[in-house]
Amino acid sequence: MFAVIGAAGFVGAALTTRLAAGPEPVRILVRDEGRARARLGAAAQAVELVVGDMHDERALDSLLAGTRAVYTTAQTVTARQPAGAGDFATAERRAADLVLAAAARHRVGRLVTVGLIGASGEATNPWVRSRADLERSLLAGPVPATVLRPGLVVGRGSVGFDGLVTAAGKSTAVIRGSGRQRWSYIALADLVGYLVDVVDLPAAAGQVFDVGSEEAPTYRELVARTAHLLGRRAPRLLPLPLPLLRAAAPVVERAQGMPAGGLRAAIAHLGDDLVGDTAPVRALLPRELAGWDAAAGAALAATTASDAASPRR
Repeated sequence: MFAVIGAAGFVGAALTTRLAAGPEPVRILVRDEGRARARLGAAAQAVELVVGDMHDERALDSLLAGTRAVYTTAQTVTARQPAGAGDFATAERRAADLVLAAAARHRVGRLVTVGLIGASGEATNPWVRSRADLERSLLAGPVPATVLRPGLVVGRGSVGFDGLVTAAGKSTAVIRGSGRQRWSYIALADLVGYLVDVVDLPAAAGQVFDVGSEEAPTYRELVARTAHLLGRRAPRLLPLPLPLLRAAAPVVERAQGMPAGGLRAAIAHLGDDLVGDTAPVRALLPRELAGWDAAAGAALAATTASDAASPRR
């Protein structure tokens, strides 16, 4: 049996849908059962749901009993956390420790998680440092772990991709930061494919892999390429300074119950390049990844089809 934490999220829902179509049972951990069922659609009928979160030891025990592998796709940097969970780094580390302890209690054979491309303990950004520290903790833990670190994940529901599409659909668009940062990218389907492929691969245990495109266009270039897919001219871009957004972040964090410092760090990361070394995973798992036009075009087409199928009011 597979277990998935974060199954109602962007990556988690796609992964759960893929696993649910296979022969092996799937059990998922969700905070809101109604939201999860709505997000997963028909796949929700094929999986077992456990209601709780990563800070709930009893829920983790219910999730992991009898499972052989667990996927963790939940993010804590800007997600609402239980009272007393601490700042984003503390909440993230405590949740990971609880998952590892529960997985060890139930003799889970593999843990696979989604990280952050290029994460480094020497980074100036506290979120990037926190992710690198978390990776080290997982790899040193009692359960064989694999970390996949994507750049921009291409699919509707991805905050980064949805922002690109919004900007590309305008004649003049306000963007966060200069737009000159370089981004590796990966189609959601390709990321899910990697997640499925590594879980039973012995050589992937104890490893961290950057996954994504070999090219790394700038954000401005991706906006222009997306506008072309929409049949539009590239918009005029008006940069919104990141320091201004960071200054407002604490107010938003408090208003929306986000962990302290998380949104501020995530905003600062918008100015960083999303690049890494994808050669190791390509050598271990040769895979023809979708290019930007194919990945973004498929995401846009899926949205159009969904809109067409929705009842008109």
